[in-house]
Amino acid sequence: MAPLSVQGITAALDDRGDRYYVDEDGTIGGQWGKGMVTFDRMGEQGEILHVRVVAQRRLPADRLMEAYAFCNAWNHDKLLPKAYVHDTGQGDLILAGDITTDLEHGVAAPQLGVLLHAAIVTSAQFADEVADLP
Repeated sequence: MAPLSVQGITAALDDRGDRYYVDEDGTIGGQWGKGMVTFDRMGEQGEILHVRVVAQRRLPADRLMEAYAFCNAWNHDKLLPKAYVHDTGQGDLILAGDITTDLEHGVAAPQLGVLLHAAIVTSAQFADEVADLP
């Protein structure tokens, strides 16, 4: 078991053959399906894995109730990611989701691979379903 690290996350993504970037703050991101997915380390010692997906498709602000209904149905029927709506205040809505996993006691490489795989697959599914909304 090792502490959660940028190197551990990128190694797991490399094992999957994924394309990604790492920014100067250590945020790792890439596009999976029709969503942008980012991986961050949070917490006092970077022990919390936070995965966020932002769907490429935005909805007009007048569809707020539909967006809420979509996210509520998603959260009722699916475990990951937790879905929510963000009103930009500029006439459009961002649909996003997140997954947070506390790895205070460390994480084995195979375990991290499973966590990232689950996050990527479910995040891509979420973004793809947002893209398919009428």
